[in-house]
Amino acid sequence: MSQSSLDCVLVVKLADLGDALLTAPAIASLRAAYPDARIDALTTPNGAAAMALMPGLSSVIPFPKELFDRPAGALRPQPAATLARLSFDLRSRHYDAVVLLHHLTTGFGALKYRALATTTGAPIRAGLDNGAGSFLTHRAPDFGLGPRPEWQYALDIVATLGAAPTDWSSVPIAVPGAARASAATLLEQAGVFEPYVVIHPGVGPYSPARAWPLERFVAVARRLSRESEVTLVTVGGPHDRSAGAALAEAGVVDLAGRTSFDEVAAIVDRSALVVGADSGIVQLAGVLARPLVAVFGPSNADAWRPIGAVEHHVGNRPIPTAARVAVRAALPCSPCFYIGYSLGRRDGCELKTCLDLVTENEVSALALGILARELSVNSGGPDAIDRPPTLP
Repeated sequence: MSQSSLDCVLVVKLADLGDALLTAPAIASLRAAYPDARIDALTTPNGAAAMALMPGLSSVIPFPKELFDRPAGALRPQPAATLARLSFDLRSRHYDAVVLLHHLTTGFGALKYRALATTTGAPIRAGLDNGAGSFLTHRAPDFGLGPRPEWQYALDIVATLGAAPTDWSSVPIAVPGAARASAATLLEQAGVFEPYVVIHPGVGPYSPARAWPLERFVAVARRLSRESEVTLVTVGGPHDRSAGAALAEAGVVDLAGRTSFDEVAAIVDRSALVVGADSGIVQLAGVLARPLVAVFGPSNADAWRPIGAVEHHVGNRPIPTAARVAVRAALPCSPCFYIGYSLGRRDGCELKTCLDLVTENEVSALALGILARELSVNSGGPDAIDRPPTLP
């Protein structure tokens, strides 16, 4: 079968919100190359919330990946039955191609994705090859974690199927109108009016070591309240409620646990700035091309910084004038999580020096500089790009 005749494609990204969002440019390119094809995505239930916003997809298939993160998992009766149903469903869809948007980092992972690709029955199997991808028919070279950002690796993979990068600067996700309307009502009822800044301290359960101290987010919120004319709002799921309560004491409007993901996307899309840790919310801001400051610690910023973000090292001067910035401390031991061809230290180290060196003053200066430029441009005033705030 030739690539030009692809009619039914399965994209596999068994990941949470942030990683799922980083596939958006690749899916937009795949859709542009095959406008009439059925393009499905297999992802986690959390990833499904993000991928449901991608107009390039025909359908999203949620699957509880965590049941199969260890070899013994698939041997238990309930997971085995779930896997059997998935295998039957995928086989019955008669895919022409399966696109694996994953690194084959571990031996078990490579075996798992090999089995999944074989199960689909698809004659074309595209993915990254680090030496463990002999089962792939279309291979993009895997240079390890960091030499290329994750969203670029996804583009590399679909390019092997003839999907050239498209102009996806127009934003490759679509926020539903109903979510925009309900979010606007919620913001108005909470007393939030534009311009507003979204602050999101959460990082999710996978690697809590990525979390910048909550008290520093509170300090940033207090400074932004003092030195800018914006409203501050925090969003997130039920697990973010305690952080939302702490930020509320600093004058931030707390909407944590009160919104759907679609509504969060609508709120982020109208924001003047998003300030957050290494999480799905800052990835959402990147895909939506919103201004942002993202704080990175032990995880690999070269691999996972939001789309369009420049990297800034603590202490470097002058501070960058870009609208999207990933800030981290440049230490010889950083990053220690997801480096090269290994997972590294998921829990970081006990000292967390890489996060401790990122001060609230540094993040506040970056945020205030971006706000000054964005609000000046949007109001038609002189561009403040050459006058970023200085550290105290």
